[in-house]
Amino acid sequence: MPENLSFYPRKLKSYHYDFIRLTNEKSGSDLIEVIRDIIKDIKTRGYDQAGCFKEYIKTLEGLIHEIESKRKGKNREYDPFAIKRSGDARIALFGMTNVGKSTLMNAITNSKSKTGNFSTTTISALGGTCIYEGVQIQLVDLPGFVYDRDDWRLNKQIIRVSRTSDAILMVIELSSEVKAQYDFLVEQLQKAEIIMDGEPVVPIKIIATKGDLAYSKDYYELLKSFSAYDILPITIKNEKSLEDLKKDLYDLMEIMRIYTKRHHHKPDLDSPMVFQKGATVGKVARKIHKDFFNNFDYAIVWGKSVEFDNQRVGIEHELMEGDIVEVFLKSEK
Repeated sequence: MPENLSFYPRKLKSYHYDFIRLTNEKSGSDLIEVIRDIIKDIKTRGYDQAGCFKEYIKTLEGLIHEIESKRKGKNREYDPFAIKRSGDARIALFGMTNVGKSTLMNAITNSKSKTGNFSTTTISALGGTCIYEGVQIQLVDLPGFVYDRDDWRLNKQIIRVSRTSDAILMVIELSSEVKAQYDFLVEQLQKAEIIMDGEPVVPIKIIATKGDLAYSKDYYELLKSFSAYDILPITIKNEKSLEDLKKDLYDLMEIMRIYTKRHHHKPDLDSPMVFQKGATVGKVARKIHKDFFNNFDYAIVWGKSVEFDNQRVGIEHELMEGDIVEVFLKSEK
């Protein structure tokens, strides 16, 4: 075994983050090739000996089969759950019906989801964008689960979209049966293999809604007593609460903003590049353009990741939130 088991969930998150990014950049045979490379890398490193990676490989192999089926010309009907990825990251709102997901969505994004005090108001996936300090976070409002309805087709679609997300927000209302909501949602996330061997593959937090109703404080304390995940209480009518939530969403993504500059120019502080925490200078160079990566010579960095500003670093240097990077190519010596 290359590392102890506690290492695997973190490493699996890294693989899944790269996979999510590539599904937005590649398609068809190119995507199949990328997926096979991921599987090969997992096996080469010996990670496939862990149960969580075995299940992840099964998921990737299933996706390859699905892509190949499409290429053979099989017709597909209109998909009401097909939401094109946009922005710097995607978060799925995951919860029971009528818990306030759509109201929350309308409050913090540019979307206008239909709301109502009855079951299954949302009948398809809806996307909206939440902006926090220049970072665009896409939220996907999924139809709510219904306890007494064995609608496996709907549940399967909800789970499918959740798998394409970089993080999950379980939305739980504080008005009734918080334990039943929590247990049901965790069970669905386990079925979706978003929670594997007790560990989440992507970041998960809980948003507690309807906190202004009677007995909500008691339900909140009860939820805290058994929840394995951090809880973000929210009051829709409180603007500060909504702004705090946007920051919480940014922190949930485990991402960071990196700024770039050209030689003899000021850094572009209005358009940050967004990466997962721990990203290297090489990832910045590759995102600028493949030639910046292929012809990389060195970089100059200002910020928290260096001992002093204007420090020269190599391609493997790990960056931190807010760093400014200037890349130099071999031809520019």
